[in-house]
Amino acid sequence: MRFLLFLFLILLVSGSRCAAQCYMRPSNKYGCVENRKLYHFGVVWKTKDCFRCECQPHTMICCSLVFRPVNYDRENCIALFHQKTCSMRVVWRTDPHRLCHVFTGAG
Repeated sequence: MRFLLFLFLILLVSGSRCAAQCYMRPSNKYGCVENRKLYHFGVVWKTKDCFRCECQPHTMICCSLVFRPVNYDRENCIALFHQKTCSMRVVWRTDPHRLCHVFTGAG
């Protein structure tokens, strides 16, 4: 069991370095605490800063729901974060109604 947990942690960390942003915290004997709220084991929730969290018996795992643009024209374009929809749009600095082309992203 410990080996599987160790393997899972290695895969999670290596995967999160490539694509998604994740973090982990230890749970206690009652569940997981996030922003002073207790979540019981097996519960999945979305945080106000756009993370999907899951409470497991030994760990709370939270990963970002936001696709983050990585490769785009940073000189002429800007990425805008929309918290309500947990999304980002890349638009022209001179015309925010026009979308810029995004070549790659993470998340």
